[in-house]
Amino acid sequence: MSLETAAPSEVAVIPLASVRVVYNPRRAFKQEALQRLADSIREHDLIQPIAVRPADDSEGYELIAGERRLRAMRLLERENAPARIIYCDAVEARRLALLENTDRENLSVAEEALAARDELDRAGGDRAAAGSKLGWSQSKLASRLLLLKASMAVLDAVAEGTIDIGHAELLAGLPEAMQDKALGRVIANNVSVAALREDVKGVVIPLSTAIFDTGAQSACATCAFNTALQGTLFGEAVAGANCKNRQCFTEKTNAELEARRARLQEDYATVALTTEKDPASYTALIQNGEGAVGPEQYNACRGCQFFGALLHAKPDARLGQVERPTCFNVECNREHVRAYAESQKPAPETTAEASDGQATAATAKPGGTNAPASGKTASSAKAKAKPKRASAPAASSGAAKAAMKPAYTAAAKTLLATGTKVPLAVAILAMAKVMNEAGVSLPDGVVVTGRKPEDVIGKLLGSEEAVLASLFNACATAMVVGKQSNCQFSRNDVFPAVLAASLVQGQGVDMAAHFTVDEGYLAAHTKEGITAVLEESGFKTWLLGQADGEKRWKALLASKKADMPKDVMKAGFAWAGFVPSAVASISPRSFVGV
Repeated sequence: MSLETAAPSEVAVIPLASVRVVYNPRRAFKQEALQRLADSIREHDLIQPIAVRPADDSEGYELIAGERRLRAMRLLERENAPARIIYCDAVEARRLALLENTDRENLSVAEEALAARDELDRAGGDRAAAGSKLGWSQSKLASRLLLLKASMAVLDAVAEGTIDIGHAELLAGLPEAMQDKALGRVIANNVSVAALREDVKGVVIPLSTAIFDTGAQSACATCAFNTALQGTLFGEAVAGANCKNRQCFTEKTNAELEARRARLQEDYATVALTTEKDPASYTALIQNGEGAVGPEQYNACRGCQFFGALLHAKPDARLGQVERPTCFNVECNREHVRAYAESQKPAPETTAEASDGQATAATAKPGGTNAPASGKTASSAKAKAKPKRASAPAASSGAAKAAMKPAYTAAAKTLLATGTKVPLAVAILAMAKVMNEAGVSLPDGVVVTGRKPEDVIGKLLGSEEAVLASLFNACATAMVVGKQSNCQFSRNDVFPAVLAASLVQGQGVDMAAHFTVDEGYLAAHTKEGITAVLEESGFKTWLLGQADGEKRWKALLASKKADMPKDVMKAGFAWAGFVPSAVASISPRSFVGV
């Protein structure tokens, strides 16, 4: 797949100052090679345009491919350059950048290691899928991933050609500080791979640093590579309990990490090792305080596919430790942090006087008329204490989104049957997509290039029906009169679930008439996600209000994830009228691929 055919694109001359490098699997750029390229461009101009995508913040462009060309043009102090503008999202841009480099077979093994990490991340940990996407054998993928045990300084040295891959393979797996110290000696003294191999043979690992069982009943207690046992057999041995079999120690460490990952996956939608994630791709999820998203949004985040835990996998003091909760969507987290910070700013002072002896909302006290009376039912108390919804939707898991689709489909069918405005909007969008793909000019007022279907639908639904009728006639005329070629709808852009959600949300349909929390919906979440729904709905408050409520709530939280949905639905809670914030405000675009 070439960059020209990967996604809709166009070639234009753009200012170089507007281009920023967000991601590039390449880490090493030799100055002399860049100068040669600059000299060639000065003599022959730029033969192949750089590839970019419009930035999500609408400020300039993000580079996809051609960083060497970009650097060379800047060396020449050029202000503008030809560029292929590719209309794709950030995930696809990273994939195209990787394919561009791996196809050319010009990445160093260190750069390939980082590329393997990112592709494995995009494949959801599926090594077979990642290897297939890269065109690598599983042995090559495994060797590159193993190289990630090396420190960044070691990887950079390999990428720059300062040391050989053999040096990095020997250093990988040693404590990071030891790697960096040894790297300095290797470079300063020009140590050969063979000499380094002999040095590393003498390095042992204290068993006290192990995250797996090394007790009296473990295999380590009687292992011939345990220096504590060696001390009883030989006159000379390393004092204390140490492991001299680094491969075995590493295998046991990896097995323990995977066991801990499996246990965490019941509670967290995403569980990742630090060696599998770019540090820039995750951040701590904070409920209150500095960098917080706020209590309401925090609760919504608990049901999100990016809500997770980070398991430290590098051989340092943090090995085996867990950072939780962790958000694996940094941009989304940033937006919620900003929104919550804004919401916490003091409101402008107002002077509102109470009338007829009634207290104002600002002076109402807890326990007043807003509190449920003692004789109220549990369900009415739930309605009074209905929690606030998150400021923006959480990115629900694929299973959770699949459980939402029938409700949006049913709501959209109702819309299509109750008037002509919605069918007109759908027909205009469909015709516009066909004409756009066929190269037929669109009537004034209809724009689809570079726009998401839900955005187009939203704009159309905001127009008067008479305007829509006029646009419909204009599109129909253009389709009949204009020159067309064979084409079909883009499966990535226009499909029923996205359109259904766009129509329903665009018309403000109340989803309570179409969606009910059931066992299947709850089962699509992690334990933490289920708990978030129970808290948001008022289920927890309702249950704790019963005679044995606290005991039942604790038992529910202690149960297995597979048993929770059935136990919840048997409890007798009235779910009618409640729609989770993740359902009510889900982005239509998020149904892509579900």
